Amino acid sequence: MAALEDFAQVGDRSPLEIELQISQFLGQLGAGSASPGPGEPDHEELLNGIVELCLHHLEASPPRVVIDFLWVLDAFDPGWLAWPLHERLERASLPARPAWAMDVGQAEVRSAHRVEHETGDGYDVALVARHRSADKDHVVAVYVDRTLGGLATDLLVHDDAAEYLRLSDDADGMGITDLDLGVAGATIDVAIDATMAAGVPAAVADGFSPQWAVVEHYVAKLPADGEPLPQPEPATPQECAAIVDRFLASLDGMAHKKDAEPLLAAVGFVTEELGGDPLRWSAPVTQLILGGWLPLSGFDDDVVERFPKVLRAFVPWAHREHGWGDRYLPEALEVLRAAEAGELPGPSQGSGQVEILEQAVAAGVDLDDEAALDAFLDEYLDDE
Repeated sequence: MAALEDFAQVGDRSPLEIELQISQFLGQLGAGSASPGPGEPDHEELLNGIVELCLHHLEASPPRVVIDFLWVLDAFDPGWLAWPLHERLERASLPARPAWAMDVGQAEVRSAHRVEHETGDGYDVALVARHRSADKDHVVAVYVDRTLGGLATDLLVHDDAAEYLRLSDDADGMGITDLDLGVAGATIDVAIDATMAAGVPAAVADGFSPQWAVVEHYVAKLPADGEPLPQPEPATPQECAAIVDRFLASLDGMAHKKDAEPLLAAVGFVTEELGGDPLRWSAPVTQLILGGWLPLSGFDDDVVERFPKVLRAFVPWAHREHGWGDRYLPEALEVLRAAEAGELPGPSQGSGQVEILEQAVAAGVDLDDEAALDAFLDEYLDDE
């Protein structure tokens, strides 16, 4: 069967490589992607149709690749099968379960970690696991993006956990903290559910769908009684106002006192929608404000036109106040340069779902609220 050709000689691969292979295959069927259109089969229906066809051939000397595919699926078991696959394989006139299949799906998750950059735009939830036959731990990780409302926007599998953690620890501004396994599982579930509810927008990395099934497989191994990591507590309106007042009283800000109102509104939006910290003006945050929030803010055109100059003074001040110095300032200043040159995409520019989703965030839409997101999309498309 041509559809199964990637499972030829699967026994030559490691258990982790086999798990990734079946996850990629399920991704090709639509697992981890947006729901299919009306009348189109979903990934569960497609998988069960393929399994039914393979089982039909079991008693008629099926090709080796069909048998190996069924053994892989039996070992990995995504939980969607309508067929008693294991019993059918055991009853068939086949050689015993191959040795290479014994460790597939059997990895033990040993620890979990939160890996986060100090700018706070998002963080990895990393699960460290090992197969019994492996000589080292591996990592299955999910990136939770705060600038997109807590969606899971990237999935990662690394075959060397020690190297992943070393590289993360060595990177400038990165920090690693231990997580309870139940908390890790709940946090991943919430983030992936939010991504699926948003229709798996183009903002997610290319590897999301191919690795979705393997991430789900590992999360299913974790305790189910955990609570997700809490959202950062946002600063109060009074705290935001005090920050703006302090900036406007400084040498950097005294020339911008007439723009106190839009600046306070922008700081309030960053606080309420982008992670709770009024001083967290990283490059992605700055771009969301200038390319998304500002055009929708309702301020007069002259305010909108000069606001990048306000931020050219405020953003470096905020970085210093945050304790970042100028470590991440060049990226933020490049966003400001692009805004002043008219090079940032605005609410009506760009046709990808990334831009649409960023506009939803900029408009304060809760991406976990399907009804609110649908209403925003309807209005957005009508305007287009």
